[in-house]
Amino acid sequence: MHFCKVCGTSYGIELHHRVYRSQCKQLEDCKLNHAYLCNIHHRDHRVGVHFNKKLDREIKLEFQGWLEILWNKPYLTREEIKEVLEIKDKTLESLLKPLNLHNGKYVKEEVIRRCMGGKLII
Repeated sequence: MHFCKVCGTSYGIELHHRVYRSQCKQLEDCKLNHAYLCNIHHRDHRVGVHFNKKLDREIKLEFQGWLEILWNKPYLTREEIKEVLEIKDKTLESLLKPLNLHNGKYVKEEVIRRCMGGKLII
């Protein structure tokens, strides 16, 4: 059973992608990118996350923070990235394709930026 991340109800729960599929399709199946919200906090035209920039930012910032903590070093291997994101090899390849390798590793900040749809939240 899931509960709304905002109000705690278990009624009308829907899956929300913290970083929208339109922003980073590769994280569609990444469990860290999932948040459960009631239908009001998900789709309501006043308070729903898709219409409430403050709530959207807060939920995205939490995801970004987790990535910064889980990847606690400046350079990451492909395996370390896959371990945290838990996505398929082909999907991971698509996510990492535009990034440059530095001595066989990826720059943490670039990987996080890519996961966030191209924009870090400050």
